[in-house]
Amino acid sequence: MNKYLIATHGELAKGIKSTIELFAGQEQPISYISAYTDGTKDLDEELNGFFDGLNDEDSAVIFTDLYGGSVNQKVSVMAAGRKNIFIITGFNLPVILETVLGQAKITQDFIESVIKKGKDNLKQVQLQSDIDENEQDFFE
Repeated sequence: MNKYLIATHGELAKGIKSTIELFAGQEQPISYISAYTDGTKDLDEELNGFFDGLNDEDSAVIFTDLYGGSVNQKVSVMAAGRKNIFIITGFNLPVILETVLGQAKITQDFIESVIKKGKDNLKQVQLQSDIDENEQDFFE
């Protein structure tokens, strides 16, 4: 089974959860950890709970917010030596949706493809002035 974890500093994971549920529904096998916030469990305990819930047949993709950040470091240490676990850091919403909604088996090639798509979709919107809305499609 494919399982997912979104682990971030602060409430980012909570906000991402809300948005993912809007697009993908609430039945996705995604866990969320908002680290270092008041009223949350200890990060190590929460991560142990996620890793303890994986079996040998599971594949897991873990999304962290900052490469080299404390959340990413703890996830990396706990994931070391385990098979079928992939960590994507510095994620964006399209990367998560592509991963969670994709029907492909989670492999290294799949992860690399999703990351490439995420990079390709990161772009600046070029603003133009004096264009009549009826003259041009916004996404041309």
